[in-house]
Amino acid sequence: MVSTAGLLVASFAFFANVAPAAADTIVVVTPANTQGWSTADTNAGGTVNFITDTSSPAPSGALQLATDTTTTAKAQYVHESNVPLADVSGLSYSTKQNAPAGIVADPSYQLITFLNGGTSGFTTLVFEPYQNPGNNGNPTIVPGTWQQWDVSNGLFWSTRTVTCSNGTIVGTPGGPSSYTLAQIESTCPDSVVAAFGVNIGSNNPAYNVETDLVSFNGTTYNFEVTNAPTSKDQCKDGNWQNLTDSQGQSFRNQGDCVSFVATNGRNTASGR
Repeated sequence: MVSTAGLLVASFAFFANVAPAAADTIVVVTPANTQGWSTADTNAGGTVNFITDTSSPAPSGALQLATDTTTTAKAQYVHESNVPLADVSGLSYSTKQNAPAGIVADPSYQLITFLNGGTSGFTTLVFEPYQNPGNNGNPTIVPGTWQQWDVSNGLFWSTRTVTCSNGTIVGTPGGPSSYTLAQIESTCPDSVVAAFGVNIGSNNPAYNVETDLVSFNGTTYNFEVTNAPTSKDQCKDGNWQNLTDSQGQSFRNQGDCVSFVATNGRNTASGR
């Protein structure tokens, strides 16, 4: 998948056999509480949706990336970061192919990076599931099936050619994936990751794919349509700001959240 990502500068759970690491912090992302995620470089013909999918590794929601029939459509969802590439670890995510029949790609995992630090040497490092079967146990894509990918130990391609202090990272838009993160860090020791995210790039028309449990440096993001509390204690200490009612609406304050629980959901966030 070809991607030309735009310039960007800014508890514990187990889910079936595709669980995040035991020590990961789980952050629930909903349409009402995006937790710092944005559509960023999504362009015409690409859409990013929160959907219900009870088969997801963290039921019952997932993030859907879709493109229309044009070859220029792109759907991207990213989160800002500011982490030296040398300190990046714990990268993984789960994906599912839905349509069209015979599609090749899954959502890619992207690291939007300045390989020379600061704002110098901009490129996007792209992990493609279909280019990584067999790498450190990564599977071959099975359509219609949720699969987990070890991104940290996979291979990446770069959207641009960048010359660094210890050599050159050659850009090969669309692949093949040929660099490990360790190789890139060794070649470009000043690299900084400005953002991470998932993407369906151009030249992938009429795609319908999903992703969930996107992990980066000890935090796993669980995409859900709603995030309703089941106890009053969940509303305390400012946690109400990350919760929603059963319709996905944000609470106005802690009292609204507590009232929702006390009335078994009858008092919604949007009004009583």
